[in-house]
Amino acid sequence: MKAKDIGYSIFSGLLVASLFPPFQFEVMAWIALVPLLWVLEGKKPHEAFVLGLVSGLVSFGIIIWWVKISMATYGGLPEMLAWLITIVLAVYLALYPALFAFFMVRIHAGGTFLTFLMAAPLWVSLELLRAYFMSGFPWALLGYSQYRYLHVIQIADLVGVYGVSFFIVFVNAAIWHFFRFPRKAPYALVIVVSLMAAFVWGYGYLRLHEVPIETRGEKRAVGIVQGNVDQSVKWSPKWRRGILEKMGKLTKDLRGRFTTGESSAPPVIVWPEAAAPLVYQRHASERRHLRQLAKDTNSYLLFGVLGRRDVKQGPKLTNSAYLLDPDGEETGRYDKMHLLPFGEYVPLAKLLFFVKKLVPVIGAFKPGEKPEIFDAAQGKFGVLICFEVIFPRVVRRMANAQYLVNITNDAWFGETAASEQHLSMVAFRAVEFRMPIVRSANTGISALIDPTGAIRVRSPLFEEWIHADVISLKKDGPSIYARIGDMFAYICVFFSAAAVLLFRSRRSSRM
Repeated sequence: MKAKDIGYSIFSGLLVASLFPPFQFEVMAWIALVPLLWVLEGKKPHEAFVLGLVSGLVSFGIIIWWVKISMATYGGLPEMLAWLITIVLAVYLALYPALFAFFMVRIHAGGTFLTFLMAAPLWVSLELLRAYFMSGFPWALLGYSQYRYLHVIQIADLVGVYGVSFFIVFVNAAIWHFFRFPRKAPYALVIVVSLMAAFVWGYGYLRLHEVPIETRGEKRAVGIVQGNVDQSVKWSPKWRRGILEKMGKLTKDLRGRFTTGESSAPPVIVWPEAAAPLVYQRHASERRHLRQLAKDTNSYLLFGVLGRRDVKQGPKLTNSAYLLDPDGEETGRYDKMHLLPFGEYVPLAKLLFFVKKLVPVIGAFKPGEKPEIFDAAQGKFGVLICFEVIFPRVVRRMANAQYLVNITNDAWFGETAASEQHLSMVAFRAVEFRMPIVRSANTGISALIDPTGAIRVRSPLFEEWIHADVISLKKDGPSIYARIGDMFAYICVFFSAAAVLLFRSRRSSRM
């Protein structure tokens, strides 16, 4: 393995990193893996693993560097420990492109054309593993890089984000094969790639015209409140009442922006995650304040707050969302089901016992056990709190809703690209489930997203912002993806495992 090989790997890692915010050179996705595939030629499996690891460290080191800010600046961890966790996470994520490179060399024993065919299924298999292993961290999957290219991502209502990743890697592998082995099945290669590209673009063009018509149900007035509450004072008791009064004022201002005739039902006004900085059951006066606000504005008020559940071990906190009706009555509660590692629980708690001692609030949350479909008169919706919106398997449990609401507090990200990266994943959920999404974030990015994945309106970062609008409720049944889930990705796993096992005896083969 030469220095030039490392250079190719680094270059591929830089190209992958450039696909995601803040850079967003999405067009580079179609060649980003070509340098890595090219340099694997003639390498042994362990050499390929190292080259893939280098490429992954470069790409993920750039993409997720903001983790350090979240944990040190806002999470209270010592800076050195925050850097250590960030590096460990980058190394962990880099293992997936390393395994991709390792198994590509193994599969190459079956011939170059088989390698071309198996690159995309293998990549998708590893992305699926990353989405589940140790509760999952499917951040910055390759397909998410195309969230602004609406024609490309429409296939997600069939095969999810994994289908978009498949298409990207398939094109990369085809380019690699065409230029590296120009005499081996060039016509078949061009035909196969052309047919796949025609299907993806043709389907995208068709769905972009059909979906707005198919999903055009009854109108529903919705509003978003972005309070821009400073994270450093958010949980200070002396600021609690002031924060609620600020959110109340913004809500009343927002209520005046709704015009008559937009919707016959009172609007649904959405506050962000933990917008009310209190434990709901413990603060009677604040509960009365929130109920009166719902009455005064004649609105359905959805807000994030800490809840409490009594279990055998004693009371446990929950990250919750409550809905108040225009009479101020509680009509529903949802407890976040998929908790945030190192924020709401400590993974491998016995091994990482020292983390909880450093920041005692970590690990104090109880996950919710079931989804909640809120009924707000002329519109049923499911709520996804922060991190869990990046997991399609969580959203599938709310597939019978007519629209989705995502509440989040991305203040933890600071003024980094993480907020945009988070938003890109929300856009895919809209396409996969063909539902509009109302998103309210404490400091941004709040947004309204159409069922085509188009971001209709979005807020600036770290500014107060309110928005009144009307969405069309989903009128059809669940999408194909909502019904079959990640079946396509599991098929990729099956074929990848078969290919690897078929050539397991040729470990010393070279590309």
